[in-house]
Amino acid sequence: MAAQGPQARDGGRRSPGAVVAAVGATSGGVGVLALVTAPGVTRVDELAYDTTFVTAWWWLAYALVPVAAVVAWRVRAGYLTYVAVGAALVVPHVAVAALVVARYRWSGWSDGLEVFAFLHPLGLFAVAVVVLVVTGVVDALRRRRRTDLRQPA
Repeated sequence: MAAQGPQARDGGRRSPGAVVAAVGATSGGVGVLALVTAPGVTRVDELAYDTTFVTAWWWLAYALVPVAAVVAWRVRAGYLTYVAVGAALVVPHVAVAALVVARYRWSGWSDGLEVFAFLHPLGLFAVAVVVLVVTGVVDALRRRRRTDLRQPA
């Protein structure tokens, strides 16, 4: 006998809101971790200073992309879920890049090159688009195949 419940009635689809919020919170947490662990301006010796306003923890965001794709696939809520998950992954890192630029400018160590911090979320966006599109296409093909198998010839 088939299972009765919300998943059985709507083809296994669930609300993506909680998933998008969890991905956004995790992605934002990675960004915050990278910001709070940065030492800022530190003196190396009498004449040299080191400026670090974001740490290597920021790269952990790229490891979230396949996890977010799998979670979006498991929710089975449609294509807009993939778009929302992608936005939840990338938008916090645009804010982190803006804070990095602002930190350089507020510290007086700005030379204009700090705007390259925006390359990180741009790269994250590119990777997320590729991974989420591939996952969405595979999901759509799998659903189509299941639908075709259920229909009598």
